[in-house]
Amino acid sequence: MELSRATLEEANRRLSEIPADLCAPFYAEASNLEQQLLGVYRTVALCVRKEDDLEKIAAWWQAMTKACDAFATRLGKLCEEHPQCGSEFFYDRVLDLRNKCQRLQEMHG
Repeated sequence: MELSRATLEEANRRLSEIPADLCAPFYAEASNLEQQLLGVYRTVALCVRKEDDLEKIAAWWQAMTKACDAFATRLGKLCEEHPQCGSEFFYDRVLDLRNKCQRLQEMHG
């Protein structure tokens, strides 16, 4: 999940530069962050399709759950930094994806 870590670090840098009172650049960056997380999710989904070992499949979904946790942590901070921008929308969507990945992990574990 090195890709998700690098994505998050780059997003953190860009997000830290957005003034708290400007929502448009925040929306663009949060949407971009969400799309990148969904890209990681699609990659994991493709990897597990070709895998027969249930333990390995569960491990992939566990890693994806952890990636969602990292993204959710960052978005949680954004909720505090940009309270007027409705960042909870993005936070809730990441949590939904996280819950889905956790269910898939439990199903294969």
